[in-house]
Amino acid sequence: MTVRARHGAHTLTGLLGLLAFAACSKPPPADVEVEIRSVGVDSVSHSPVVVLQDKEHRTGLPIWIGPGEAQAIAMQLEGVNPPRPMTHDLMKNLLTESGVDLDRVVIGDFRDRTYFAKIHLRAAGKGVEVDSRPSDAIALAVRFKKPIFVARTLLHGDTAIDIQKVFGSESVEARGVTVQALSEDLVEAMHLGAGKGVLVSSVGPGVEGVERGDLIVAVNGRPVQGLSHFAEVMDGLGVDTATLQIYRGEERLEVELRAVD
Repeated sequence: MTVRARHGAHTLTGLLGLLAFAACSKPPPADVEVEIRSVGVDSVSHSPVVVLQDKEHRTGLPIWIGPGEAQAIAMQLEGVNPPRPMTHDLMKNLLTESGVDLDRVVIGDFRDRTYFAKIHLRAAGKGVEVDSRPSDAIALAVRFKKPIFVARTLLHGDTAIDIQKVFGSESVEARGVTVQALSEDLVEAMHLGAGKGVLVSSVGPGVEGVERGDLIVAVNGRPVQGLSHFAEVMDGLGVDTATLQIYRGEERLEVELRAVD
């Protein structure tokens, strides 16, 4: 009896050890939750692009999309409500009124230079997966305020980007405009000196004249020498408006910015 009891104890201990090892060696989830980093226009292809990034803001996935889908995503992110429902607003309304909820969207495959997504819906306790373009899936996810996932293999694949290298790791906000440092690649592509200019990453409500993705190189004729200099110049303005020299794509423009406190 004693021998059997010890044998059973050893067996139980071994089993618990195996379970603990299995828990520690559990592989990471196949899909990674992401957020929308930006919606803008690629300066090379002049096509709209949405950039998704992981929660740590380290790795991103740029996905080129159509102008209509880019507008649908950007309008929702900026809280702009159209006077009449646009296509994705209508899709949401139809699903909601039919008792269908959206759980999540997953961008899970890349074939023949094309991304493929799945929209996970739930109705009457039953889950359904629907094939979708990533742009439509993202536009619906932001309307339902539901999570967006990307397959880990894609987020760490050849099409992924280093967020800090491409966008820079610092940002400042001045009078409703948030800007970030330029990446080395962008400085080289635009033939700018190191530390010259800033990139608009977001624009607050009520701010007019400047758009996300604009590259600001001067304020009221004063060349911008980086993040801290931009904030200093903007905060020192004694008027409500300022003239910005910007690059929008490859086009150089002068725009009037209405500054907000």
